[in-house]
Amino acid sequence: MDITKSLNCRELRNCDVVDSSGQKVGRINDMTFTFDGQFKLEQFVLAGSDWEEFLESIKMKPDKDPLFDASMIRRIGDEVHLESNVNALKTTLDEGAIPKGEFRWSELSKKDIIDKNDVSVGKAVDIDFDLDGTAALTVGGGMIEETLEKIGLKDDIDIIVPAETIHSIGDMIKLKVSKDELRLTMDKELDTPEVREIKDRTSTERHIVKVRLFHGPI
Repeated sequence: MDITKSLNCRELRNCDVVDSSGQKVGRINDMTFTFDGQFKLEQFVLAGSDWEEFLESIKMKPDKDPLFDASMIRRIGDEVHLESNVNALKTTLDEGAIPKGEFRWSELSKKDIIDKNDVSVGKAVDIDFDLDGTAALTVGGGMIEETLEKIGLKDDIDIIVPAETIHSIGDMIKLKVSKDELRLTMDKELDTPEVREIKDRTSTERHIVKVRLFHGPI
């Protein structure tokens, strides 16, 4: 899978999906992941009028969202390009289509985050993908939001923590680091010339800047 730009799941959602023939077949509605020390994209849920029109053209009722495996993706950029044509897509979300151990991005983004001492840190906001395909967690809410509000950058910065900081994902997301370690690392990363420059931008110049924490071994 070739990723042509850094992006996140919020940006992927509603991306147009194009098959190998160049036909637009729908848009991304949701994604599934596994986590085993690293995030791995597994499946995508497709939706949209293009898909419904295709099903109607082959006399199938568009009452279920189709699912396709991440291995079918050739390239992700402004659009999601598939290796094969639309006929290879699974047209079901029946029980078992998303196996145990996979979780939806739409569910992940509602999970609370706790530190290694079971102290609340904030909430999962998104999953971020680098050009090399490495995935990390975008963290918000709680002390993250309070800190960004305090320095006037709540709407300008995404706080990104690498998968290596995550101990486990279940009903909640548990980190390997403490809340104090997270706060100290964040304070350090926010006290840089790059972040100070963001404060000086006018509102028309502003765009979301990703601040990555814990660059070294955890």
